[in-house]
Amino acid sequence: MALLQEIKVPLLAVNDTTLTVVAIHFVSGQKVKKGDLLMVFETSKTTYDVESEADGYVQYFCETGNDYEVNAVVAKIVEALPELELVKPVAVSPAAQNGQQRAVAAASDWNGDTVFSVEATKLIATAGADLSLFTGRDFVSCTDAEEILGISPRLAAKTNNPLPVVTKTKQAITPDNHKTTVERLSSGKKREIEYLSDIQSTGLTSTINTYVETGGIFINLNASLRYLKDSLLPLIVYETSRLLKKYPLLNAFFAGDKVAVYKEVNIGFAIDIDKGLKVLKLPATNEKDLQAIEESIMELSGKYLDDKLGITDLTEIGFTITDLSAENVAFFRPLINTLNSAILGVSSIDEKLNRCVLTITFDHRVTEGKQVAVFLNELKQRIESYRPDESYKTKIISCFKCYTTLADDITDVGFAACIMPDGQAGYICQRCFKGF
Repeated sequence: MALLQEIKVPLLAVNDTTLTVVAIHFVSGQKVKKGDLLMVFETSKTTYDVESEADGYVQYFCETGNDYEVNAVVAKIVEALPELELVKPVAVSPAAQNGQQRAVAAASDWNGDTVFSVEATKLIATAGADLSLFTGRDFVSCTDAEEILGISPRLAAKTNNPLPVVTKTKQAITPDNHKTTVERLSSGKKREIEYLSDIQSTGLTSTINTYVETGGIFINLNASLRYLKDSLLPLIVYETSRLLKKYPLLNAFFAGDKVAVYKEVNIGFAIDIDKGLKVLKLPATNEKDLQAIEESIMELSGKYLDDKLGITDLTEIGFTITDLSAENVAFFRPLINTLNSAILGVSSIDEKLNRCVLTITFDHRVTEGKQVAVFLNELKQRIESYRPDESYKTKIISCFKCYTTLADDITDVGFAACIMPDGQAGYICQRCFKGF
């Protein structure tokens, strides 16, 4: 048999021991060309396309919507149609073997014309399959066509690679279809639940918060940023990556009776812009300067929006940052992802108080509260060190009428707080106040 390509479920990430087949672009028996897209797998974080490596005929041993274990054979490409394993016997009951043997005989003993049922004809036409695939059969029913074209689960039971479908039985509330509209969870959402539950379900996580004073911080920080003006994310990523070398247990995960510490610092940042939640990896983050981190954030965000993320962009992340500063969030409790021991949450900046909240959730099995508190306090101090001294206030306070800044005022008396005509709080200089 000229086997041109054997397609197995790939191991794309240590988290994904099973993948979901979300699309099949041909039917068994169809001719394919090198480079054709054969099928699509879905992982917990992205999708993975499988292309044909040669011209030939494809046969599938899987179905869309089902999960299959890593290394299971889910499809093959052979050189000629007769080489497809359409009804090849496997280790099943004697009765089933007899039935398969009769099917093999029926597919090879008949030398006349093949007659097709109406339903089989419609099915073959819809699938665009080659009629020569049915040579050797005197009559082809709809059931025969389903089995040969690989669009029925019965086919998988008749191949050399019967694949067990991975199923999980859990107690669930049965919704009332008359009162609710039921929507199926996507495979990605199911895995998100599974991975987030992996650590949180132990009940051994804690959360620590701290305030970070942000007044005037963007006066200096924006000068170093090209795209992400008025954003703390590049700075927080930059300083966190350097601290993780000092606090390695936050760049680790619980592994049974051991703790696995990552050798590299690969920080991930969470993103969700109507394309599903993803955590994107900034590789070797501690080796990048502030500008390089900003560029990496923008590059990965562009790949996310263009659906061009690769597996390397989503795996081997040791520490995660979730930035909700753009969502007007006071504070929140982030959830630790699998194969991590901690996650950092960034809240919105309170414009009146000039501060934001940083929150760390951590795994007690890996580290302890005191160490995390010390880490968080040091991160706070590092971020606040980017603020200018108090003299910056004289440069940003200005009279709402003449726009003279407090630093440029020569009266040496100061400005008066007032309510501006638009109802907003503001300042007025002494000369404008007295009508000069």
